[in-house]
Amino acid sequence: MSKAKLSNRRLLEDIQRLGRISQKQLPVKISYAVAKNISKIESELKVYNKERQKLIDKYAKKDDKDNPIADEKGQIEFQNQKGWDKDIKILLDIENEIDVHTFSINLLEGFNISPAEMQALDYMIDEEK
Repeated sequence: MSKAKLSNRRLLEDIQRLGRISQKQLPVKISYAVAKNISKIESELKVYNKERQKLIDKYAKKDDKDNPIADEKGQIEFQNQKGWDKDIKILLDIENEIDVHTFSINLLEGFNISPAEMQALDYMIDEEK
C-alpha cells in the first residue's frame, strides 16, 4: 500500500480504463488491487460529483421549473461560461491523497495490457516488490 496524489481529472480519466482492466483475467493480486482502487476512486468521485452539481446549479441556464437547460447534444448551457470554465478547472485540478493498493510489475508479465491501460495502472505498480 502506498499513497498517491491524484487530481479529480486523473480519477475521471482512469475510472473507465480501470473498469475495463478489471474485466480481464489477471493474477489475483492485480485483480484485487484494481478492485480496491476502483472502490476508493469511486468514493472520491462521489464528492467531486456533488461539487460539480453545485457548480451546474450555480452557472447553468434554467428553464421555468429551475431545471438546467441542455442543447440538442445534451450539453448543459451556461449563463456565465467563463465562471463555469474557471471553477470546473479548479475542481478538476484538486488533488486527492489516496491509499493505493499496489502490486509487483512482474505480475503483469505475459498479459496483454495496452499503453492506456498501463498508464491507468502506473501508480499501482510497486517496482520494488
